[in-house]
Amino acid sequence: MEVEALSTDEESAWRSYLRSHALLTRTLDAELRAEHGMTLLTYDALVQLSEAPGQAMYMRNLAAALLYSASGLTRIVDGLEKSGYAERRIDPANRRATLVTLTPEGVRALQAAWPTHVRGVRGHFARYLGDGEAPVLRRVLAAVAQDLETAPAGSSTAAT
Repeated sequence: MEVEALSTDEESAWRSYLRSHALLTRTLDAELRAEHGMTLLTYDALVQLSEAPGQAMYMRNLAAALLYSASGLTRIVDGLEKSGYAERRIDPANRRATLVTLTPEGVRALQAAWPTHVRGVRGHFARYLGDGEAPVLRRVLAAVAQDLETAPAGSSTAAT
């Protein structure tokens, strides 16, 4: 199978994306740790739970939202429980399913960390978006995510 090389602009965009993503997540994580003692992953989990109906999600749905395996999520939820930010409960409607529920302490922690996160995203990312660029970038990244989320695992969806 013959593969066409990336153009110089495509290759440069890809490498810039990889580097900026790694640096941005590292920086946002460090800011949240320094100011609130929480990781970016903890912050993301709190956001996901806060936006869910009843501020609760099944473990499998939270894992999917965070792009984590079930075993990886167990460690994350263990940390949320230890911090008092969330609790696990057996779903009364389905005794085999576990719900993760945001606690009042988790809501307070999220509300306290939100300004730090927004300040970081604005200062390290959003300020570089010119007029009309945010919708374009959102469309591109959403299309990539949707394509990868709907592709069978291990398959390449690249056009030939």
